[in-house]
Amino acid sequence: MPVHSRGAHFYNAPISSPLAVFPVSMSVSIQSLTHAPAQLLRRAHQLATAIALEELAEFNLTPIQFGLLIVLNERPGIDAKTLCSTLSLDRASLTGVLDRMEASGLVTREMDPNDRRARVLALTPKGRDVFRQSSRKGVGTQLTILDPLSPKEQASFMKLLAKLVEAQTRRLSRPSSSGS
Repeated sequence: MPVHSRGAHFYNAPISSPLAVFPVSMSVSIQSLTHAPAQLLRRAHQLATAIALEELAEFNLTPIQFGLLIVLNERPGIDAKTLCSTLSLDRASLTGVLDRMEASGLVTREMDPNDRRARVLALTPKGRDVFRQSSRKGVGTQLTILDPLSPKEQASFMKLLAKLVEAQTRRLSRPSSSGS
């Protein structure tokens, strides 16, 4: 199997592997950047977002707003903290999204009867209607994103992507041992 031969500071990986051009040392190049895992994941996210925005445009929804509709449809009365955790969002981002969705008449925020400091969230009738109408496009978005891959590649990709996300989430959730 051929390997990248630019020097000892590169992984000895097959050229077909993205790591074949990813440097081990501090030596960097445009080629190593464009094949770096973080760059490829960032670019894939850009493309997936663009596809979702295109698919959901007629409903004036962003991918995050569509995700919020899904969660609130299945779990009406959820609190903001749980919603943040479910969607992997920070509280500040969620607040802005909820402000826009509330102004559009899609969601309500009401005081939690069990905890006056908390707010519970729910879809309005308009929100439920938009969810029903946009669901087919939302599913279509996922299919469009994976369309360039064969069914077998899609299954492998999703399995590996989930494994990567789960492992890195666990790694970043561990307490730091730096003592700071």
